[in-house]
Amino acid sequence: MSIIVARYLIILHMQPSHFLRLSQSVRTFVEEVETSSGLSIEVVADTELNTGGPVGRGKLKVNIEARRVRLHVPTNGYFPDGGVRHEILHVNRLHVEGVPRLALAELVDWAPEFERDLVRVDNALEHLVIVPIELQHHPERRAHWDAVMEKVWTVDIAETPSELNRRIGACLHWTFLRHVLPESETVDAAITLLNLHNLRTEADFFYDKVVPKLDDKLSVVKIFFDWFPEVPRNRAAIEYLDISTGAILSPIPS
Repeated sequence: MSIIVARYLIILHMQPSHFLRLSQSVRTFVEEVETSSGLSIEVVADTELNTGGPVGRGKLKVNIEARRVRLHVPTNGYFPDGGVRHEILHVNRLHVEGVPRLALAELVDWAPEFERDLVRVDNALEHLVIVPIELQHHPERRAHWDAVMEKVWTVDIAETPSELNRRIGACLHWTFLRHVLPESETVDAAITLLNLHNLRTEADFFYDKVVPKLDDKLSVVKIFFDWFPEVPRNRAAIEYLDISTGAILSPIPS
């Protein structure tokens, strides 16, 4: 009985001030994820997010730990259904479906830049699965992702001084465009940049390798590290999150 009561309380934990602003379908999804994971989703207001996002209107950010989930939101009212579903899909993948994420290996000294790189790679890989689901429920979010891709291709990839980072970004985001947004206006700009740096063939081969394996995260991670041996495999790990056991690290598959 105590477990049932605890779960019931968890369902109500997302603050009503935000929960009641969501559509019924997103509310139901939030409740399902909270119930299945045993975790509450706590909303945290953050003024620093007010001008984030691809067009500066605001952005959402989720912080997912083994026993805590915080959804950081702007204070300017930006709280779109599709954006919330996107962040909760990340929670669902980790805590309900048991899909692991990339993390620093256990014995590696603190390396914030490398850790940020791993987070960016993991997000890009996760978005290949999450964003198609998001767009099925919220087709209006296509404009958001078009804007994200425009910045990625015209600024992030185009202006990076690192050849390795350019290759990684090109492979990951070309796969996203082909798999998720094949009709995006950004496709032409992406092709121009790929051709400029002689990366089109590699990016197409990467797409062909990754997309058939999207239902198997470990296989996708192995493909990534095999494809980019310059990324130190032994400094990274696969991290599983569980409310009972905490965070568990495993080596990158070889």
